[in-house]
Amino acid sequence: MFSIGFLFACFIFKKQKNGTNKHSDSILKFAYSLHLEKYQVNAESIGWNFSKGELLILICISIIIAMLLSIAISNPFILIAGIVLGIYLPAFIIEKKRNSNRMFLISKLTNPLRILISRIPDQQNITRAIEVTRDETTNERIKQLFSNYILNIAVGESVRDALLEMRNKVKLRKFDIFIEYLIQAHYEGFTPDAMKALDKAVEAIEFDLRAIEKVKEQSKIKKKKLYTSLGTAWLFPLILSFVNTGHTNVYLHSIAGKILIMMYCLGSLYVFRKGEEYLSLNLDEI
Repeated sequence: MFSIGFLFACFIFKKQKNGTNKHSDSILKFAYSLHLEKYQVNAESIGWNFSKGELLILICISIIIAMLLSIAISNPFILIAGIVLGIYLPAFIIEKKRNSNRMFLISKLTNPLRILISRIPDQQNITRAIEVTRDETTNERIKQLFSNYILNIAVGESVRDALLEMRNKVKLRKFDIFIEYLIQAHYEGFTPDAMKALDKAVEAIEFDLRAIEKVKEQSKIKKKKLYTSLGTAWLFPLILSFVNTGHTNVYLHSIAGKILIMMYCLGSLYVFRKGEEYLSLNLDEI
């Protein structure tokens, strides 16, 4: 079984000496069937550059690990769970990284925005104030956000369009309000009321961040309970394995037992996925 898997991997990734690959059409069709194009687009949106080959390798590694486990316990049905895991794993990793990047960006916003507000009265110019704020900011993600704005202005975009593009990169509702106030102040003047509105918008972002941290702590506790329950569920087949029937292990040596273990694996993957989906904070809704 392991040899078959190894030959399958070699078949997929083998390169021809003349620089052409006669299996390229088959690989493309296989990659398309696994939605690798979608995974690539999602990965690129968070700054990761995954080729289809690298994504296929990640999937194959999961399948090979499942293959080794199936050999170790003589249960070929485990391969089904391995295939499901392999297909789901890239999407899970990309989504976790995307949420991590987004949370990091949001958490680092407020201090630079405070600096920006304090620089606007002196500069009386949003672009110049953002440039000064960028130079005083130590976080590279925020620096890049401001640098992109300045670059857009340099190539001829209006202040409004450049600010809206910045808004679309952050995608936070309270930051959207901040940008709206900033655009309004740009056209109507940096009056005391305009500066007060900007300050209130930053306070709203800070309030959201405190709420996010509270929800994250609650989510962490709920996840811990869920995964503890999941681990407890796995104790049943483990304990019952020691109850031999006719000097055989029902979970290792009977077809019904092997299928049951496969269902346990698939059920665990489903519970884990749904647990992450329902208990993780959805930053897109904030």
